[in-house]
Amino acid sequence: MYQHYYYNVNVDDKGRHEVHTGTCLFKPSPQNLRYIGYEASCAQAIQKAILQTGKYNFDGCYHCCRECHKG
Repeated sequence: MYQHYYYNVNVDDKGRHEVHTGTCLFKPSPQNLRYIGYEASCAQAIQKAILQTGKYNFDGCYHCCRECHKG
């Protein structure tokens, strides 16, 4: 299902930028979010974020992108 995806500009305690859907109740405040795009899955959103930023340290949110959550 297509959704809007965002990543947190701040890294978590494991050094990763957490990826969230637009409807996630656990996403950070708007000033800490960067828009990735309208994608079919969190995996596609993470690949797009990698292309946009050149960074590889993304992780799916446990709550809204569990299939991409590394722990």
